[in-house]
Amino acid sequence: MILGILERQDERLRTGITREMAGQIPLPVFAENMINNLLVSYRANAGLMRAMQQFARASVNQEFRRKVSKLEIRSFERLVELFLATAKNIDHPEPRIAVSLGLTMIVSTLHEFVLHTTDLKAWKTLLPQDDQALRRERTRAFLRYLGAH
Repeated sequence: MILGILERQDERLRTGITREMAGQIPLPVFAENMINNLLVSYRANAGLMRAMQQFARASVNQEFRRKVSKLEIRSFERLVELFLATAKNIDHPEPRIAVSLGLTMIVSTLHEFVLHTTDLKAWKTLLPQDDQALRRERTRAFLRYLGAH
């Protein structure tokens, strides 16, 4: 089941939007939409995603873990490639590294505060107050890191 979900996710990234299409969208708009889509997906599927992560990490089946890792990396690479279609708007000296690390920061934030934090009230004075503000701040941080113009 887990491999099927990851394969469908990868297929959606492969066929949903082409690099050429992504290149036509202004980087700030593309980043905000992608970050919003990630946030919405994490919120809607938090329980399933948490269970999938726990199962995959705890599995002793090395072949299964290798396949999971390969699918996750391939999907992540596809997302990086979509952002690199707008590289002309990225001033960072190493756009591929910047996009990869920037996306990792976004995903890590979502993992921590959507999937794994059990008491968000303890964080309320340190985090954006709602998903709209979280999306806005993650987008702003991502674009600034890229040196987007």
